[in-house]
Amino acid sequence: MVTFRQIDELLNYRRTDFPVASFYLNTDLRNLTLEQIRTVTKDLIKLRREEIEKSALSHAQKEALKSDFEKILNFVEALTVEGNQRGLAIFSAQGGQFWQVFKLPQKVKNALIIDPDPYVRPLLAILNQYHRFCFAIVDRKKAQIFEYYLGELQDISELMSADVPSKVRLAGWYGLEEKRVMRHIDYHAHQHFKRVAQLLFNLHAARQFDYFILGGQAEYLPEFEQHLHSYILNRVVKRVDTTPHAWEVNKIKQVVQETEEELNRKKLNELIEQLMTDAAKNNRAVLGLEKVLQAANTGAIRLLLIEEDTVLPGRECFSCGFLTLSEETCPICGAKTEEMDDLFDEIVENTVNFNGDFFQVPSGSKLKEHQGIGAFLRFNI
Repeated sequence: MVTFRQIDELLNYRRTDFPVASFYLNTDLRNLTLEQIRTVTKDLIKLRREEIEKSALSHAQKEALKSDFEKILNFVEALTVEGNQRGLAIFSAQGGQFWQVFKLPQKVKNALIIDPDPYVRPLLAILNQYHRFCFAIVDRKKAQIFEYYLGELQDISELMSADVPSKVRLAGWYGLEEKRVMRHIDYHAHQHFKRVAQLLFNLHAARQFDYFILGGQAEYLPEFEQHLHSYILNRVVKRVDTTPHAWEVNKIKQVVQETEEELNRKKLNELIEQLMTDAAKNNRAVLGLEKVLQAANTGAIRLLLIEEDTVLPGRECFSCGFLTLSEETCPICGAKTEEMDDLFDEIVENTVNFNGDFFQVPSGSKLKEHQGIGAFLRFNI
């Protein structure tokens, strides 16, 4: 699982005497084979090897990069693509001593970037589209806590036990003994809820959850919620009736996935509706490939919305990166443009390079009426 700590370490990686190899790879097996994926990797590494041999890097830096390349190549040679993985991002430096791997649910443009700092923009643009969930299931004696991110579920706590006494029926003097035991049970349950609530607060501080799902019996869940900090309560998006250890892991994962899909669907529908309204008013928004390409060429895209699996044929100038539907000569540098079967990756890359964001929209949205693409802009074009 991609952890918050892993992302934090990458973003805070401090420049050393050795450059960083940032490697992005399309691993979408719907359109590729593993052999094709490995061939692309070998070709990219071969090209960069030739370039660094001619560069002004020191001998130690070149040798470190060669070690980075070798480690990346070995990783891809042994790669197995599972689940919803569509892309891969690897960051290696100091001969592989700094090493980060991110398996991604979206395809990325194949690239191997050598730079003093990690090239993280494409990675962050994808990660920003997904939410980190915490699913806490509690009763008066136990608790289970799960983390969910990028399609992966992980149990992040051992089953907690507060040693709460079981309920008993005693025929004490006018019921006084029974009342004393019940007060004892309530006290231990209260302490248990308090400990779990503190654990959730600490986990949130360390992992920065976007949303929480709470599981528990309807009669006890409100009692537990009284102990939760407002930071957590404000992020609760769903409550379900269950108890610790009652559900299999796959059932728990299904509940979180459905919750995330529902949240994303609502957010994207709202964005698309707003996009269409703003585009109709020419209020810093455009629809359709031609206008999006104009915006991309001027660095005007603030947020790109693009349907997954959309194919966008056009032309690209390999000299300056100009994108066009049909112009054979680049109006910027005068070079000849090359025909491209699909400009999907190039539009996304352009957006990210100008510090814009993008969302992949599930197929069949209202964007289909506009070639599956539209964008909010920083300024009108």
